[in-house]
Amino acid sequence: MFGKLKEMAGGNITQALVDKAGPEIKRKLQEVLSKVDANTVNNDDSYAQKVIPTLKMAVEASASGATKLVPGFDNKFEAAMFHLRDELIVTNDSDLGLVSDFDARLPEVLKAGFEKAKEVV
Repeated sequence: MFGKLKEMAGGNITQALVDKAGPEIKRKLQEVLSKVDANTVNNDDSYAQKVIPTLKMAVEASASGATKLVPGFDNKFEAAMFHLRDELIVTNDSDLGLVSDFDARLPEVLKAGFEKAKEVV
């Protein structure tokens, strides 16, 4: 029973994080994508160095320290941002942008990314 309660609490934390972080991630992602190129986003190392830290700082600021309550947040956030990239960022040669239904898909993609991160981390 304790395991089930712990799992439910983790799900609530994930949903709360998605609800709180989603708008900030969208705002900051649009800003960052206007400053980088498709090669930066397509390359795992440069994406991890140039895009993810900016998004993470924005989320941490908007969450008022709540991210510190999530065990392994840094690794989970990174895994979720790679999932977000794969699902919602469009890169064609030098073109860089967001999928047309980005707003509608963002909450579910974030949630799936954090859930996927639990398996990896």
